[in-house]
Order: sequence, then C-alpha cells, then structure tokens
Amino acid sequence: MDTYHRRPQAVVLPILSSLSIALAIPPLILHGKNRNFPATTLIFWSILLNLFNIINSLIWPTDDVKSWWDGAGLCDIEVKFMAAGYVGIPGSLACIFRSLAIVLDTDRATLVPSKGQRWRNQFVEILFCVAVPAIAMITHIIWQRSRYLLFAISGCVNNFDESWVSLVFAWIWPPIICLIAAYYCCLVLIRVHKYRSDFANIIRASSSNLSKSRFLRLFFLALSMLICILPLQGYVVYNDIRLSLPWHSYSWSEIHNEGAWHTIVKYPIDGTVFFDRWTPVASGFMIFIFFGFGRDATRMYRTVFWYLGLSYCFSSIEPPTDTNNTPSPGHASTATTLVGSIGSRARSLFSRQKESVATFISTHGTYNDLEKGTSSHLSRHSSGKLTKKSRWSSLPWSLFNRRQTRQDIDGTLLTDLAGPSQTVCTNAWASRRDSREVSSGPTSPELDKDFIHVRQVISQQSEVRVQV
Repeated sequence: MDTYHRRPQAVVLPILSSLSIALAIPPLILHGKNRNFPATTLIFWSILLNLFNIINSLIWPTDDVKSWWDGAGLCDIEVKFMAAGYVGIPGSLACIFRSLAIVLDTDRATLVPSKGQRWRNQFVEILFCVAVPAIAMITHIIWQRSRYLLFAISGCVNNFDESWVSLVFAWIWPPIICLIAAYYCCLVLIRVHKYRSDFANIIRASSSNLSKSRFLRLFFLALSMLICILPLQGYVVYNDIRLSLPWHSYSWSEIHNEGAWHTIVKYPIDGTVFFDRWTPVASGFMIFIFFGFGRDATRMYRTVFWYLGLSYCFSSIEPPTDTNNTPSPGHASTATTLVGSIGSRARSLFSRQKESVATFISTHGTYNDLEKGTSSHLSRHSSGKLTKKSRWSSLPWSLFNRRQTRQDIDGTLLTDLAGPSQTVCTNAWASRRDSREVSSGPTSPELDKDFIHVRQVISQQSEVRVQV
C-alpha cells in the first residue's frame, strides 16, 4: 500500500505551480495593458503549463493505475496546447529579442514608425506567437501515434510516432526557432556593445516607451530563458531520435486505426516527474524576479495582500486608496513596453504644448498683455485698440489655428523688434525672421517699457522649442 501514497513531488509540484501563477499574473496584466504582445504570450504559456501541472498532479497523484480516470476530453485539449507550447515559447523569445534589436537599430531609427513598419512588426509577432503554434496544433494529428499517454503526477503526455514525420513536423522546429532567437540575441549584444556610450540616449530617443532599466530587465529575462531552453531542446531532439530509431515507414492508416488510436496507456512512475514539468515553474519565478519589483507590480501585490488582510501583520502594506504614486494616464507604466503608441505620443506633445502655454500665461499674462503698446502697428489690421480675448478661448485656438496666430504675430508683435533677431521658437507662435525684415523699435517713450518687456519675454520663450 505504500506504493499508492502521495509522493513528495506530487505535493511540491502543484504548490510551486500555484505560487508561480500567482507571481506571474501582475506582470501579465501590466504587459497586456502596454500591448507588449510577445512578452504577454510568453507569460501566458508559463501560466497555462503551470495550470496543467496543478490539474494533472491533483487528478493522478499516485501510481494506483486501476483507480485512474482515463482523461478523455481534458487530455485531448492539453496535448494540443502542449504541442503549440513547444514552438510558442521559443517564438515569443524570438519576437522579444527582435523588438529589442530594432530599438537599437540606429540606421533605421524613426521617431514614429510608419504604417508599413507597424504592419511588418505585427505580422512577425503574429506569425511566431500565434500562427506557428496554431499550425503545430493542426499538424499534431499527423505524428500522433495515439490520442495521448497517461503518467502519474505528470498526467497527459504526447505520444510520438517513431518515424521521420515526427522529426519533420514536431522535434526539429523548437530548436530552429530557438536558433532564430539566439541570432537576434547576439544582434542585441553586438549593438549594446557598439553603442554602450550612447545606450541610454538611443533608448530614450526610440519610438518605444522603454527605459534603460526596462530594456535590460526584459533582455535578461529572455536571455535566461534562452540559455535554459536552447540546450534543453537540443537534448530533447537528440534523445527522441535515439529512442525512436530505427524508424519505420510512415502510414496514416496504421497509426490512426480504431484499435490503437483509442488505446490509452497508463504508466506509474514511482513518484518522479518529467523534467519538463519544472520548466514553467522556474519561468514563473524568473518573470517575478525580473518584473515583480516594479512600482506598478508591487502596488498590485500590496493591493492583493491588503484585501487578504495581511496589512495587520505587515505595517508596510498600505490601503489601495493610496494614489500618491499613481502615474498619470499620459505616462507609460513602469512595466516594460516595446512598441510606443502613436496616440500616447500625440497626447504627450499636446500636454507639453498646453503646459508651456499655461506657464507662459501665468508668468506674463495673456498674449494680448504682450501686445499692449503696439497700437501704432495694429492699425494695419483693425481700427481702435485690440479686443481682449479670454484665457479659455486663446488656449485652444492658439494650438489649432496656428496659421492665423502666426499671421497676427508677424503683423503685430514681432515687427516691433529692433536690431538683428534670430529664430524665435515658442509654443503657439513660431516664426523665422530675418534682420532685414525687422522694423525699428518703438518711438514713443511710454511704449519703451512695454517694448523691453515684450522683447525679454520673447527671448525667454525662444528657448522653448516645440515641433508642431
């Protein structure tokens, strides 16, 4: 009867898998919010395979084969997703390294990616993260010798046909995709070494929302997984080929006949677990190590701990109503982001314009305050003194009616400058004037003070350069 007792690995595996899932959920949410698709799919595969570990170890915890459920339905789904995960995880790593290499590609660097570049990047990500795993699920039936195998604790396992078909459709593709990921990884290392002195500036000027810290965390996470997976995939391919030799000729009708296809073979394994069942457990902890200590992730962990009542034990856990460190909507999350949103960059530009205009108004009054004392030049546009505009109406129209504003300024304010002037770049009115186009300064003594004030304001604002 001792043989049928629950072995230590049957207890440790579901506990560690559950903890790995709990630690990986906040990084999954943060990467999903930032539309980092490759990193999101990588974490998704880790969580899914850990979930399979929990289910299988609870359903088949002992070697009591006679009491086992045959796993019909559940194992049919699991083996399909396992076949997709063989190529899905290396594909996600390849996309992550490729995205990091693009960030450091100074020869093709752009402020905002073109539509063609965005479509090309999305196509590559969908190809490796979605299309290739889907193809692996579809072609799974070609090399399936039977529906599945059942092992104690490990649960559902794929059954490969011992022919060249298994090599061509299943075994060879994970190491090939790992080699593609290794190529982009080497490319990233070369470019980091090449631009090591300007590394932070290149990342800051790229079209992504990555910071130096996020870049390095994402890179070392992918690098650690690749170092573990690449030799492991090579060993698996070698071992599968060695155990399947000599190959027999492939026959669809022979391996898919009614008798052999529906026969579910069950194996007691004396309390041991397949080594590949520990891989998603380790990946979940690695994800937490690299991304679980960010500001957003720690805030999410504190919120969960607070709702669980752990704040009574740990005084550092604050209520979720604390929003002192909550980033504004226009700022990127502290979790890594590979692809910058054009909309967020536009909102950032718009907010900088409004902030600069608001600072200008709060310091020097409205634009019409600057235009006082220039009535002699305003007579070309309108008779009488200039009608004052409200602060609320000047802000939006100064941003959207740039052409009209520039025309008004050219005809009134900037023509009052005396002596040579340089390029003037301000928030709402940016104009390039040549010294030959500038008229003399004010002639009346009462306007001299205002003229000096206006010139000083323009000189101060010329340092603010906002590209419109």
